[in-house]
Amino acid sequence: MISVWKRILKWYRNNWKTLSVSLLVSLAITIFSYEVANSLHPMAGEYAAQKQINDVRKFLGLQQGHVPDSILFINVCYDKELTPYEEQGMPVGNMVITDREKLLNLLTEAKEANNYRYIFMDVLFEEGIETEADSALFHTIASMDRIVIPEHKGILLADKMLYTKSANADYSVTWKQLTFAHYQFLHDDSIPSVALRMYADRRHLKGNAITPHWGGLWYTDNGKLCQNGATLFMNVRINGSLLDTEGQELERNYIYLGADLLDLNEVVPIKEQIKDKILVIGDFKGDVHTTYIGPQPGSSLCINAYLTLMEGRHFVNWLNIFIMFIIYTTIGTFYLRGTSFQTLFANPWMGVVMSFFSTATLFLVIAIIAFWHDVAFNMWVPTTIYSLIDTYIQKRNIFINKKKNEKTRTVPAA
Repeated sequence: MISVWKRILKWYRNNWKTLSVSLLVSLAITIFSYEVANSLHPMAGEYAAQKQINDVRKFLGLQQGHVPDSILFINVCYDKELTPYEEQGMPVGNMVITDREKLLNLLTEAKEANNYRYIFMDVLFEEGIETEADSALFHTIASMDRIVIPEHKGILLADKMLYTKSANADYSVTWKQLTFAHYQFLHDDSIPSVALRMYADRRHLKGNAITPHWGGLWYTDNGKLCQNGATLFMNVRINGSLLDTEGQELERNYIYLGADLLDLNEVVPIKEQIKDKILVIGDFKGDVHTTYIGPQPGSSLCINAYLTLMEGRHFVNWLNIFIMFIIYTTIGTFYLRGTSFQTLFANPWMGVVMSFFSTATLFLVIAIIAFWHDVAFNMWVPTTIYSLIDTYIQKRNIFINKKKNEKTRTVPAA
């Protein structure tokens, strides 16, 4: 044991400068990765890694997504009405919108029963679109507890009273593809998303549950360090009528507002169907977005983000941070010492195999393992930083060798 410690101390004395620089690089990667995770925009690689894992799971026949008993998805894609529409005060035709009379009937029943957990009505009430049911509907929404509706940047709501129950429902897409991969909870450090509003209401918190510090340099939730964004894992998925492996039709995991809920009220009362449920009301056919599991309604994106918060997966996992910090430090030490993976093995054949093993490959393997266990790991930050270090070391070595060659040529012959 004493000899081992002597070797470690000897190695440290010979490499303390390299190790110190590697520790600083690891700290920079850790901090930068945290800042990237807080942004609105997803980084390259998130969507691809998720899709690959999802395809493998599908190939292996593993269970793909479910809807908890606590959530009731209500589809309004076939509950539509026509309403006159104007542009700059001039009538231009009719607009197809969700039937607001039916929404009013549902909310009236829900308000009277008051036995639901929460209502997320993913229906936009845009200024300039009016119906006869608006006044009663908007007053009902404003008077209800535990309800949220969406708002979008640059779009005004039809009535000011709706802002007391609204939250931001915008999201960003990947920079290469128009696909959803990343969700930000607090926009511009002050505007709560739908998921964050639901999370704060369910925990009976006043204001935003996530608090920014130093202009968004870091974020906390109830004093604990957390992330303001998350790579979402679509564990709750909305499916229509599908066929299983034997060709049998599977039951959809949502109900229709008119056909299933309102029309059958006398048979199965609404108050019984919504008891202890989180109601998610939206157009699951028209309002869809591309995700790593395929098209999904915007409502499911918000619900998965909400569940991420409720399950505490936005808090910083210090064990994961520590493990990755050790990995970063080890890789950095190798880089700065000018060694490579193939030098780790005396066997020449293993050396040949490891010559194809790059840092990017290592981080890809880590990303795949992490995503398999529903842990987000973006390889873009460490891969980019180590690529820059590698480029710098190569350029420095070329410069040093060039200087040595010039010095050798200038030495006069004896």
